[in-house]
Amino acid sequence: MTEIRRTLEISGIAVLLFTAALTMTAGIANAEPTAIRTLPEEPVSAGEPFIVRIEVSDYGAIGHVIETLQEGFLYTSSSLPINQRKEITDEEAEKVGTRVYKFFLFGETSFTYTVTAPDSEGTYRFAGELVDMNKKKYEVGGDRKIVVEEAKEEEPTVTRILPEEPVAVGGSFTVEIEASHYGFFGNIVETLPEEFVYEDSTLNPESIEVEDDTVEFSLEGEPSFTYTVTAADTEGTYTFSGILIDEEKDEYDISGDTEIVVEEKSGEVTLPTNITAWNPVEATVNNAEGESRTFNITVNQTVNISWQINGTEVQTNESITEAAYTNASAAIGIWNVSAIAANTTIGVFDMHTWTWNVTLTPAITPTPAVNITSTPTPTPSVTPTPTSKPSITPTPVSTPTPSPPGFETGLAFAAIFAVALAHLLLQRKRGGS
Repeated sequence: MTEIRRTLEISGIAVLLFTAALTMTAGIANAEPTAIRTLPEEPVSAGEPFIVRIEVSDYGAIGHVIETLQEGFLYTSSSLPINQRKEITDEEAEKVGTRVYKFFLFGETSFTYTVTAPDSEGTYRFAGELVDMNKKKYEVGGDRKIVVEEAKEEEPTVTRILPEEPVAVGGSFTVEIEASHYGFFGNIVETLPEEFVYEDSTLNPESIEVEDDTVEFSLEGEPSFTYTVTAADTEGTYTFSGILIDEEKDEYDISGDTEIVVEEKSGEVTLPTNITAWNPVEATVNNAEGESRTFNITVNQTVNISWQINGTEVQTNESITEAAYTNASAAIGIWNVSAIAANTTIGVFDMHTWTWNVTLTPAITPTPAVNITSTPTPTPSVTPTPTSKPSITPTPVSTPTPSPPGFETGLAFAAIFAVALAHLLLQRKRGGS
């Protein structure tokens, strides 16, 4: 009985430790979902639109946010696709508030929606909840109150912002539009310069109409948006023009930038960057420890070269068409040697890679190419210089295979159970002797 009691005591301690470990692991892995609302810091004018921002996290693969607005607020639009938002029916709304809107989430970490303030002054409250993929509900934190002040009689305004620098012939660029005080609804009509082509916009595609060089954007309270166009294929100075049509159908000219310069970009290379020759020509090369090995490449244009071993830069060469890297101090192991040729002017590059097998003695027969994913990671200590860099002695480091979640906890439990079993066997042996 004494032996059994001791064994049970040890087993009980093991179970308690195992349970505690599982609890701690679960607590670390599962962060609580959060949703934070951000409202304008300053009071908003009665009857004017403003933007509400929601930031969410840890709700799982899918979820949704339900926002409840006080009477008088008018929802107009959202940054989410149209099929990810809807107004809850009157029957559902009676259970949770006055005007209720549901925003469906599929991995988004944030979104915005635009509402128009009530016509009456006062302090108004927002309420909402985040529902995660397990149907659990969490209150939306952050800002909850907004002050609405008396509306000011202000004339509608709209401003266009174009890039400050000239754009490339046939290149794409972004135009920004800022509009205010146009009412609940408005329209921006932009006339593009000749040979310019409209591409897309941050607004819902259903609210945009394109006809020849005219693009009409329908607004529902949005204070700003951007659209992208492709420039003409001919150099020159081009002019934009446009108007804002407010909800009263009055028209206002768009102010701000009107002209943009289109030009050929000097020094632009039309050929892609290519490494045209390399030595050794074999993909896999072999050396004994301490032997010297030189790698060479030739490029079809002037570039900067970065030499890397297993992703660690060991030498650079600037503004050249040919380059070489020599190493006579590599440790035993299999190394990934890469030459990266980059044209920084136009942002293109090419790369050539060798598998370098360094053995204790010279290799008699060629070694087949190895799976790069199992290549040890060296830990060189070098100081980059603008020209040739000293050779490094990489130290192979084995890459451990990651354990499945909870594997470490299971090992701990198995170890404790083994101790208990050994103790029981020892006690029996002593009792039998």
